[in-house]
Amino acid sequence: MLRRHLLSLLATSLATPALAQPRREPPPAIDDPRASHFAFGPPGDQWRIFVGLPKVPPPREGYSVVLSLDGGTTFPHLWHHRETRARDAPVILVGISYENANRRWRDLTSRAMAPVAPILFYRAPPADRPTGGREAFLSMIAEGLLPELARRHPLDLRDMTIYGHSLGGLFVLHALFTRPRLFARYVAADSSVWWNAGESQREAAAFAGGVAAAGGTVDPAIQVMIAQAGRPRQNHPHDPTSLVRILSGVPGMEVLYRPYPQEDHGSLMGPSTRDALELHLWR
Repeated sequence: MLRRHLLSLLATSLATPALAQPRREPPPAIDDPRASHFAFGPPGDQWRIFVGLPKVPPPREGYSVVLSLDGGTTFPHLWHHRETRARDAPVILVGISYENANRRWRDLTSRAMAPVAPILFYRAPPADRPTGGREAFLSMIAEGLLPELARRHPLDLRDMTIYGHSLGGLFVLHALFTRPRLFARYVAADSSVWWNAGESQREAAAFAGGVAAAGGTVDPAIQVMIAQAGRPRQNHPHDPTSLVRILSGVPGMEVLYRPYPQEDHGSLMGPSTRDALELHLWR
C-alpha cells in the first residue's frame, strides 16, 4: 500500500514543470511494516504524512526526528540511507507529502511578486499555481503536526532536523529565519533562492541584523547545511553561496556548504538526503 502511494506521488511530481518539480532519480521502494502513512489536516485539505519507525526502542529522551518536505520523493531516500547506513539509529523519519503540484506551490512559498522575472533557466510560477501559504504551513507543522507526532510516538522535539529541496529548500530557509528554535538543524538543498528576486537573501540579511541587535550571537548554536548542484555561479546575486557568506558571519551559526558539481538539480536529492541524515546522526 505504501509503495503504491509513493509511486503515485512520484508520477504526479514527474508531470510537473521543471521549476516546481525537476527531473529526479526514482526513489527506492519501501516494503516494510515500520513505514506507514496517515492523513493530517481538515477534510478536503489534508497532507499525507509518512512515518518511518526505527528498529530500536526509544532512548529515555525519545526518538530524534528528521522531517522532510516533498515526502513522496524525499522520504524513500531518507529511509534507504537510514536502513543502509545507520540501521540501529534511534531516529524517526517523517515526510510531508502534497497530493498535487498546486498544493506544493501554495505551502512552500510567500505570495509571488507580479511579475517575477525569470532567473537563469527558471521561469515564473504558472498562473494557475496559488502561492503565499508558507506561514500557515509552518504553523501547521509547529502547532499541529509535531504535537500529533509526539502524541503517537515518544519524540525528543529538541533534536530535530528539517530537510527541503528546491521550493522545499526555500521553505527551510524561511523557517530558519523566522523560527530558528523550532529545529536544531536546517538543510536546504538547491533552494529556489531566485524566488521573488532573491527574497531569501533579504531574509538572511534581516536575520543577521536581528541577531546583532539582540546581542550578537545565536545561543544555543544552530547547524545549517546548504547544498548546491552543479558549479557555483560566481558573483550571481541569487547564487546560494551568498547565503553562506551572510550566515557564516553570524556568531553561533554553524554553516556547512556542500557543493555537488557532478549532480544536477534533480539528482541532488539522493546525495543531499544522505548528507542531511549524516549531519543529524553525527552532530
